Amino acid sequence: MNYELRDPIHKRISFNDFEKEIIDHPFFQRLRFISQLGFLQSYVYPGAVHDRFTHSLGAMHVAGRLFGKMILGSHSLKEKLSSEELESLRSRVRIAGLLHDIGHGPFSHASEEVFPKLSDLPFNWDWWKLPPPLTPPRAGGEFTRQAVHEDYSVLLIQTLAKEGLLEKDFAQDICSLIHRQIKPSSYFMSLIERIPGLQKVLKGLISGEVDCDRMDYLLRDSYYCGVAYGSYDLDWLISSISVAEREGELIFTLSENGVRAFEDILLARYHMIDQVYFHKTKAGFIHCLEQAIKQKEIDLQIPTDPYAYTNLRDGAVIELLFEAAKDEKNYWSHHLMHRIAAKRIIRLYDLKPEDKKTLDNLKGFCEKNNIQSFTHSVKNKLSFFSERSTEHAPMIYVSKKHVNKIEYIPIFEYSDLLQKYNEKLQFTDFFVKREDFGKFEKIKTEFNT
Repeated sequence: MNYELRDPIHKRISFNDFEKEIIDHPFFQRLRFISQLGFLQSYVYPGAVHDRFTHSLGAMHVAGRLFGKMILGSHSLKEKLSSEELESLRSRVRIAGLLHDIGHGPFSHASEEVFPKLSDLPFNWDWWKLPPPLTPPRAGGEFTRQAVHEDYSVLLIQTLAKEGLLEKDFAQDICSLIHRQIKPSSYFMSLIERIPGLQKVLKGLISGEVDCDRMDYLLRDSYYCGVAYGSYDLDWLISSISVAEREGELIFTLSENGVRAFEDILLARYHMIDQVYFHKTKAGFIHCLEQAIKQKEIDLQIPTDPYAYTNLRDGAVIELLFEAAKDEKNYWSHHLMHRIAAKRIIRLYDLKPEDKKTLDNLKGFCEKNNIQSFTHSVKNKLSFFSERSTEHAPMIYVSKKHVNKIEYIPIFEYSDLLQKYNEKLQFTDFFVKREDFGKFEKIKTEFNT
């Protein structure tokens, strides 16, 4: 049986009985109570109250559209794969889109500040490319790092397999599309060996430069924030992408007339990062939230047990913050929940030597004059393609037509815009605490850059 729901971004999202079972599971329903942008975004954009639940449904929908255009639209692949194999891959891609964010904690990335170590999570380590961790884990190794939400996604998906909701190989393959350290199952591996490059292409639909995640969240976040920055032509972009064989391997391709659509989504992301995701007011409050957690003004413990973890929602942490904010000694909680924002003095760009010098001088100036300050830094990349590396995402090739042949050109060589904008997402905001802002204003003329 097919089901359908209304969505402001994609109009209609359909799903089948199997997908409905997953959507109805408490692990996924919890995402209704994990805000997509963190509750702090609504301090700046009051309409930004959407959640990870609707975004994940949208990502599943886009993943299905991408698979239909790229894989089902390829006559070569339809000849190499049976209808049953095609359907099994389609289901894996759609469910990977659905579950890619299932491991997010309260306030999404902010709570990762206090996540446990990776080695503390009760995984089935057989799925991992790395050997099981030593006891104790060797210092400096992969397993001593702090866990992130992608790790919890794997843990929750493994738990769904233990419950019998997902078949074991199916669950492992979903995780291999979501997490770069998870191996595909033997079934998936047999398809990959038969069709080199297949896994890279499918992984690119879930975690790449034009993946289902990014394609949904830019439009959705833009819509709910009430801004135009995240807009781009989704339909044209999807119609422009395909797959081809190059040197015996499957590659992700983009038609020449689709390059502008690709550049549009790059610019959309660039503007959303600059104007929305790291808006000066939100950045200041994010610092308050992180400090409230780090300095233990609230008792936020992140469980390693999957069931206890999924009982942790935004609302529970918000109540902790409200309680802590009653005591003015809990400086960060008090300022956060009473919306007493620090004042941003300036945004400085890390790659400019003169800005680095200004930042050092500002810190010294404030310290000398007993003015309390802090910084919030962003180190991001518009695209990994300028690094000529496929470690983070499969390369996209532009299909350039000649009179008698088609040439496949790496996108970073074809797009001037990609080369121009890619290094401009490393910046630091310099803030002065609200109570010291008046003092700063009086003496700022003495500051010498």
